[in-house]
Amino acid sequence: MDMASLNLNEIRRIEKQFTSGIKSGKVVEVFQAKGYRFSEATLRKYVQLGLLPKSRRVGVRGRHKGSSGLYPVSIVRLINEIKKALDSGATLEDIRFGYVALAGELDASRRTCTETLEHFQNAIKKCDDSKLRQALDKALNAQRRSLKSSFSELEKLAVRIGRGRK
Repeated sequence: MDMASLNLNEIRRIEKQFTSGIKSGKVVEVFQAKGYRFSEATLRKYVQLGLLPKSRRVGVRGRHKGSSGLYPVSIVRLINEIKKALDSGATLEDIRFGYVALAGELDASRRTCTETLEHFQNAIKKCDDSKLRQALDKALNAQRRSLKSSFSELEKLAVRIGRGRK
């Protein structure tokens, strides 16, 4: 059944609203509102297949509240692409080795690299020697540029792979 997928403005609004992450229930709600049969079980299946990144545990304020899982908001865009691909006749296997899965992998890697660079930046800030700190900042910025370039090239490669698969 061909459903109306999320448009770019809807995706951007959701990404802006949930910058720190999105709960699985909200993800399900977004797609059910568009008429898709989509459940938390489907979300978990896509994660298990490697189509989507895993959630991260975040503590809930309050005594004995535990934690809850937050997904990177980019999964809304990825699920939208999965749904469009499925609507056009692709199988989950096609998707698993196509652009959507590769884009998900790149997104997860980019987030990990960003967090790692932040840790380096925090460590550099604690350096007492100002000349060394300046040199380390310069080296870290060079690594940031290098990673940005690498991710850009990998994105282009993912697009090319995606075009080569039906």
